[in-house]
Amino acid sequence: MNVKSTVRNSRIARRAALAALAGALPLAAALPVAAQQYPSKPIRIIVPFGAGGSADTMARLVGQRFTESWGQGVVVENRTGAAGMIGAEAVARAQPDGYTLMVTSGAFSSTPALNTKVSVDVFKDFTPVVNISNTATIINVHPSLPVKSIKELVAFTKKRPNQVGYATAGVGSTGHLATELFLAMTETQMVHVPYKANPIAVIDVISGNVPVMFDLVLTGAPHVRSGKLRALAVTSAQRLPLLPDVPTITEAGLPAFDANVWLGMLGPAGLPRDIVMRLNTEVNRIVKLPEIVKRFNELGVEPAGGTPEAFATLHRNDFLKWQKVVRDAKIKLD
Repeated sequence: MNVKSTVRNSRIARRAALAALAGALPLAAALPVAAQQYPSKPIRIIVPFGAGGSADTMARLVGQRFTESWGQGVVVENRTGAAGMIGAEAVARAQPDGYTLMVTSGAFSSTPALNTKVSVDVFKDFTPVVNISNTATIINVHPSLPVKSIKELVAFTKKRPNQVGYATAGVGSTGHLATELFLAMTETQMVHVPYKANPIAVIDVISGNVPVMFDLVLTGAPHVRSGKLRALAVTSAQRLPLLPDVPTITEAGLPAFDANVWLGMLGPAGLPRDIVMRLNTEVNRIVKLPEIVKRFNELGVEPAGGTPEAFATLHRNDFLKWQKVVRDAKIKLD
């Protein structure tokens, strides 16, 4: 090849490279600015329940680590009411830019199973991001009740249909649905005693007025540790470090009973995939941190994580499960 040919080929190659670069620039400019720079401003996490609850605790733990990693502030905002739907509606109406997120609980799956007139579509109006943690249900009884295992509770109630009361935080609450699922699976009958709030129900169980309560480990475990209540089982896959002497529901002989409650993060519908994965990857990292694992153990919750798709499947399956329980038990909101 002569010198002229070499120069000519070099010019052609250079022109081709410049043309390719020019063609790529519009594509880069077309990418959402938020996706390229996220996060570039403070993030708001809406919790549709009161301060101090499990969802609020998870939001603040995760939000603090977001700030440490990304240098942007995180504001946790509690918007309560309508079983979590008021806060959810605010998120559904927000711009899908990653700066308005929601941390909520498994009630997000069960509420539409109870009430078809909710103001949002919990599937179409939201983008699942990640499951943060799972909270087990603990089956507690007053120490005066002569049962020390799930099998004994089943035998005791079968001999006394509709004579043993169980307390809950109200019709349609997590404890109510979990107990009705248990009754259906064990073919037993107990009397529902609903209260206006979980703490009030717990007080009456501790006093012995109502002998049984299916509660979240987060709120029920302290009373077991103090000896005020007796735990028959927890619904976690493994025994909890917080309650090492309490058997799992599988060990207790009822492996198909699943009343765990997820705590997870969602955004508005249309949240860009790269922002979803940025958040998902960070939460997966956070839930493996030793100090977070330690804190979760103290709270009686289990780290989760996983893909957005796995979280979406969990949400859908929980809805279908509770929908069946509501239908079979003929549960109606007041």
